[in-house]
Amino acid sequence: MNFVAILMRDVEAAREARREIAGMTRKALVQLEDAVVAYTEDGEVKLDQTVNLTTAGALGGMWVGIVVAGTLGFMSGNPGLGLVGAAAGATGGALTGPFIDEGISDDMMKRTSESLEEGKAILFLLGGTDNPELVLEKLSSFEGEVIRSDLPDTLVQQINEALKQL
Repeated sequence: MNFVAILMRDVEAAREARREIAGMTRKALVQLEDAVVAYTEDGEVKLDQTVNLTTAGALGGMWVGIVVAGTLGFMSGNPGLGLVGAAAGATGGALTGPFIDEGISDDMMKRTSESLEEGKAILFLLGGTDNPELVLEKLSSFEGEVIRSDLPDTLVQQINEALKQL
């Protein structure tokens, strides 16, 4: 997986670029682990995340609860334990989900975005592709500049050139 942060002209452009990349994910052209749009509002950094960690935690916890309590209920002759386990697991997952920061670090994104001009946005991406040419082609309809990345300098240059082709 590779990391890239792209300074975009505005929040809507960053969200549209994220939608474009997400569409490529659905077509299996990109493997996307995380995609976050960061912007400032009233002097405060906001993170527009694609994954709601509370919901994801609740769903994951619910399934764990169903499996564990359902198995115990089946073995003890009390199948109703599955429902109790689902409720307990969902509650536990919802409570712990927001504290499990997978993907790009929220703290790093907030620090990177602190000096962001009001109205501008940063698109943070964590993922990979076997089709970099196609990704560059799709990104070329957006104006932006790579400000942080773990990619080789030559690839960062190619991305920046594609982002400036307006």
